[in-house]
Amino acid sequence: MDDRARGDDVREPHGRLHRRDDTSTIRTWGAERAVATSHLRTAGIETAALDADVLLAHVAGVEKETLYGHPDTELSRGACERYRELIDRRARGEPVAYLRGWKEFYGLRFAVDPRVLIPRPETETLVEAARGHIAGRALTVVDVGTGSGAVAIAIAAHEPRVNVIATDVSADALAVAHANALSNGVADRIELRQGDLLTPLTAPVDVVVANLPYLRPEALAELVGERTSLAYEPRVAVVAGADGLSLLRRAIAELPRVLARGGAAFFEVDPAQSRTVAQLLEATLGGAVRLTRDLAGEARVVASSYDIRVWRGLCDSAAFPAGSMDVSACSASRTERR
Repeated sequence: MDDRARGDDVREPHGRLHRRDDTSTIRTWGAERAVATSHLRTAGIETAALDADVLLAHVAGVEKETLYGHPDTELSRGACERYRELIDRRARGEPVAYLRGWKEFYGLRFAVDPRVLIPRPETETLVEAARGHIAGRALTVVDVGTGSGAVAIAIAAHEPRVNVIATDVSADALAVAHANALSNGVADRIELRQGDLLTPLTAPVDVVVANLPYLRPEALAELVGERTSLAYEPRVAVVAGADGLSLLRRAIAELPRVLARGGAAFFEVDPAQSRTVAQLLEATLGGAVRLTRDLAGEARVVASSYDIRVWRGLCDSAAFPAGSMDVSACSASRTERR
């Protein structure tokens, strides 16, 4: 029998999910999930089942867990069309966060779209490290290159005594950050400033945090080839010069001008860059240098201060006085303390 007579689910040559039975036929949650998962797997999406569920829950307006207990619930024609469109886009590699318009980070929800980088779980390590230093105090914090505002807003939401300045060179990114500050109830304590890195600052601050672009162009090309979300995210938010360190170097060079005495700076880095960034910080501030590892055990955050005393009891890593910074020793010391 011809496929057209059977009404089977088939795929057009370019990979679009196309059904011979149109959406006038009501489909159930269970049936749509099964077909969508199969389509995503065929497209090489490693998280096919999870993505199919997340997008169906988004379209249906329910929690993901609700889908599992009600597989026979019908999906309306309009919802079915929308769901299939999202699945087709996901099959081409578009990230789920952009498809549904938000991403959870540090227990908060952030609107995201192609104007900003999608917050990553490992960046929560940066928030944790900074909060360990803030420790409930009334400090002024600057988030450099804020993007969606995830880091700035997470700190403001959990440290009610801080005032936060969030900078970004992109007006579009600042618009997203402003919307997120409003939706998370911290807009009154976050000042958004447009400008390059730390140039918008006119007075010293107590804490600098930054998740700046740190990929090399070749590294980005490799990752895009692996069909990661980076193909859809703003290039300016991920690439930083030939070695991936150009923005970090410039930001670190500005620290003596903007960091108050006794203040601290925290930078998220590629683990492979941690030693280089630590050396840059030590040479610039001449104080303590510390590493904080993410949940995967990677050296994710490099932090420094003028004064080693500010590091006593801070974070779960080793402290080294000026002139004795050793990344490998930091790793060994942390292992011994577990």
